[in-house]
Amino acid sequence: MRKLLTSPKFITITLAAVALFIIPLTLIEVQSQQSLKQNAESIFWIANESASTACAPDGSGSNIAVTFTNSESPSTSTSMNVTATDKQTGKSINMGSIKGGISKTSVIETGKTSLSAGTVNFALSWTDGHSGTDTATASYKAVSQCLAQPTPTIKATPTPKPTPTPTTPPGQPTPTICPTLAPVKDVHIVCPNCQLNGQK
Repeated sequence: MRKLLTSPKFITITLAAVALFIIPLTLIEVQSQQSLKQNAESIFWIANESASTACAPDGSGSNIAVTFTNSESPSTSTSMNVTATDKQTGKSINMGSIKGGISKTSVIETGKTSLSAGTVNFALSWTDGHSGTDTATASYKAVSQCLAQPTPTIKATPTPKPTPTPTTPPGQPTPTICPTLAPVKDVHIVCPNCQLNGQK
């Protein structure tokens, strides 16, 4: 075996294999990495962002609606991870991965009844993991008096008291209920004056 490894024929075959396969594969890998680097450098974080304030419909405070548009051309290498943070309250929301050419709106719930005019910071990174990060900002107007809505109180309906039944005190006779009289029938009235005159 040692003789085979040291033979000139084996060494020649080994060198030929290195020259034909390993060196070209190494060159292809280097060129691929350079191409990826150049491609990443040609992407300039083209995006548009905005922010606006409004009172929450449920009265829980003020909300900040943040919109981010990834204006890069649609591609797997141009998808951006976006996190929006309100500088005034420190509240943030992860907007997730936004593909090139796509716009997305999310809401930051501040829980505050009012906000001064402020800004939202957008932190950007590439979804596919290639190097580079960026930031962008958007301003919003003040909002005030986002008061919590009072919970309506429901008045309880009073339970009607039962009418007391009259009771006879002990030792008293039970009252007798008089019967209802029926109409009188077959009554013949004799007129005394009529009898004197001979009339019946």
